[in-house]
Amino acid sequence: MNPIYEEGRTMAKTIIEISDEKLVELEPYKDRLAELLLLGLSQIKIQEVLLLYQRGLVSFGRAAELAGVSEQEMVRQARAFGVFPRWSEKMAEEEAA
Repeated sequence: MNPIYEEGRTMAKTIIEISDEKLVELEPYKDRLAELLLLGLSQIKIQEVLLLYQRGLVSFGRAAELAGVSEQEMVRQARAFGVFPRWSEKMAEEEAA
């Protein structure tokens, strides 16, 4: 990666190789590639921490923290991936509120 400078911020520039088919899919989003990449990164992080949670390596709250989302958002994401949190009394009360 080569650093570039923009308005006092250091930014990295990188080159990726993708198939022609994927390039065609990306065409409508060419002006929003940075946003697309960040959304994808967010989803990867959520999937990774949900795997850690499923294996019992982190608590649900810690998984949310590692993913950078609230516990409520993590509940929604978990359900979307077919993961159902083990509820504590506190979590059940918060979900009902």
